Amino acid sequence: MFLGWIFGIWWGLALPANLATIALGLWPRRPVRPADTLPPLSIVLPIKGADPAIGANLQALFTQDYPQFEIVFAVADADDPAIPLIERLIAAHPNVSARLTTDPAPASGNPKLDNLRRAWRWAGLDLILFCDVNVRFRPGGLRRFVAQLAPAVGLLTAVPVATEPEGFCGELEAAFFNRGGARWLIAADRLGYGIGVGQTMLLRRRDLERIGGVDAMAAGVCEDAALAAAIRRAGFAVRMARDPGWHPIGRRRFRDLWQRHLRWQCCRKYHALPLFVLEPGASPLGTALAGGIWWGWFADVPVLPLIAAHLAAWFVIEAVYTRAQGWHLSWLSPVAWLVREALIPALWLRAAFARSLIWRGQRIDLPPILALRREK
Repeated sequence: MFLGWIFGIWWGLALPANLATIALGLWPRRPVRPADTLPPLSIVLPIKGADPAIGANLQALFTQDYPQFEIVFAVADADDPAIPLIERLIAAHPNVSARLTTDPAPASGNPKLDNLRRAWRWAGLDLILFCDVNVRFRPGGLRRFVAQLAPAVGLLTAVPVATEPEGFCGELEAAFFNRGGARWLIAADRLGYGIGVGQTMLLRRRDLERIGGVDAMAAGVCEDAALAAAIRRAGFAVRMARDPGWHPIGRRRFRDLWQRHLRWQCCRKYHALPLFVLEPGASPLGTALAGGIWWGWFADVPVLPLIAAHLAAWFVIEAVYTRAQGWHLSWLSPVAWLVREALIPALWLRAAFARSLIWRGQRIDLPPILALRREK
């Protein structure tokens, strides 16, 4: 009987939490009006490798209607396959101040952070935007994004939302991005707690220098979470923009998808341990399991049909939410959602015991979690 009530309490907490993320995400907000006057902006892009969407993403960035901006590309390897494309784009847009640097940088164990250090000394304008190459700004998107950096906000990021998936692994990637990740990120921001997301991070130069510059991102496993924590300690808010950070997916290999979401699980383990511990139970599958077992025990009915009905009902809610947000939805989406739910426990267990990660083919060793928490 005691165990049955445990499942009932679990379900009674997890289901309202998930429904609250839906309600918060659909709560209407005023549209963003681009500002007439915007500060000069340095855009820093760390690059490794040439993804299929990189050309269109960078073309969209070069053609943004923004008063004054510069772009600094940072590449670790002088033979990187992205370099010829970057050089062609720089030559094709002489009206945009752009630079490609392969300057040496001290190895930190985090290759992305090393790339940011490589570019930092060349970024000289009032605002700094750290941006991943897999983000695609839509027309006017840069203006709308920067206009939301209010005086009390020290770091402005964007919720990554997947678009244009191809093939089943692309659909699965979109399922991870849009249904689980984006929904919870939007809800957290609506409650006043923005999360640092490394794909787009905007802040003022003076605020970044106040917390120690780019080196502030070295205080942890994930540079975006470390930067957000440093900004909060300095007394500023971290918020998320109203427009998503659009992320064209294209085709994906399962191995790359697994490594990406394993990294994100490890980020939560090191930087938000309580949320990491609760994540499997708060997932749609975890909630359905708890609800099915509770109602099966309480009403003395078969458990498996209840679990299946609960999960199916949740997928209907997800589909309505996705359509209302204007995000990608296809006939393959429910299948991808089901596979996502099956993968979450496996990713969680792997992250719980992970001692290293792979970032774009490079191994990153992870410190013991207790040692990292003592350093904080």
